[in-house]
Amino acid sequence: MKKNKTKIKIKRSKVNLYNKKKNKARQVVAIIITAAAACALCVLGYGIGKPLMDYFRNRGSVSESSSVWTPESSDAADNSSFGSENAGSPGGSSSGEEKPPITLTNSAYFLSDEAALSSASLNSELAAAKAAGHSVVVVTLKDPDGFFLYKSAIEGVQSKGTLSAAQIAAEIDKAGFIPAARISTLKDKTNGVAMDCIFKFADGTIWLDDSPASGGKTWLSPFDPKTLDFMKSITSELSQAGFKRIIAVNTMLPSFYAVDISQNLSYLPLSDKTKRAEALWSVTASAAEGAELGGAELYIEMDGANMILENRDGTDAELSFTSAPLKTANLIVDYSPSDSADNAYASAKTFIESLNRSLDGAECTVRIKGSFSAAVLESVKKAFDEAGITAFSQ
Repeated sequence: MKKNKTKIKIKRSKVNLYNKKKNKARQVVAIIITAAAACALCVLGYGIGKPLMDYFRNRGSVSESSSVWTPESSDAADNSSFGSENAGSPGGSSSGEEKPPITLTNSAYFLSDEAALSSASLNSELAAAKAAGHSVVVVTLKDPDGFFLYKSAIEGVQSKGTLSAAQIAAEIDKAGFIPAARISTLKDKTNGVAMDCIFKFADGTIWLDDSPASGGKTWLSPFDPKTLDFMKSITSELSQAGFKRIIAVNTMLPSFYAVDISQNLSYLPLSDKTKRAEALWSVTASAAEGAELGGAELYIEMDGANMILENRDGTDAELSFTSAPLKTANLIVDYSPSDSADNAYASAKTFIESLNRSLDGAECTVRIKGSFSAAVLESVKKAFDEAGITAFSQ
């Protein structure tokens, strides 16, 4: 069967696409437009293309000179500085505004030994600390007699006061300060018997630092493991109650009689200076361990007058006999300046020279204590500033 062919109509254009004559004016305009378009494409192509090329070329690598923001750690502050802490100024503030760093010049305010005994006395002294512009408040919570000046949960201890450690820390924190607790360690005539960690004669009877008629007292023994456990339990309780600094004072041995060393307590290495110092450092190590459980730091306070003695046995500076542990410890050295403004500067310089020999390269913060004039304080601070030693006063 024969198929029908479909006829295709072809339209013919009157315009010759190959031999078309162009108008000269139109040609000039076309050339100008084409040139302008080419320039625009070059600029645009470079503007977009170069960053894209750089991106793909450098993808996966970080330039050493790039400034990438990273959050600051709260631990960036110098933890060895007694007053350093990312805390609000006295009065408290949660606005999140950046505050100037806290200096040690006027940072720590030491409350009286009676401050913790009641809420009224505590708040009264906190008001004074706020008026003075301090940032750290130090409250005594275990006095040199061994009494706990708060309601402790440690079984068998002798407590005074009506507030718990947590309540005291909360009051200090609420007032806008960093809470610090101060405790007497080995100088304790109250708790040793109950804790069974006192000095004893070889037969087990209690040793006193003097005759009972003269007011002889018991002391905690750094050679007894139970003393170390006791120190750890105290600092653990305080740090977990909210105290950020714990200052250990009176970490010392009694002034033994010669007969005690040669006979009464001869089973202890009391004639060996190195072992005596090691026993004292074991007390601070246990205290520091307990403090760390609640995130607190331990400080050791010593009397500057004892630090510069040739023989420091039986003083709170006996720890400094071995210089190696000093270099990793947080030290506070107390200094009482001369009463006279005329020689305050010279006396401080002389003290600094002796102190540096005792520290043997270790660093410390100096607490300027006592009653003195503004002129004396200015002279003393000048001496410590020139020596590169941080000093603060109340």
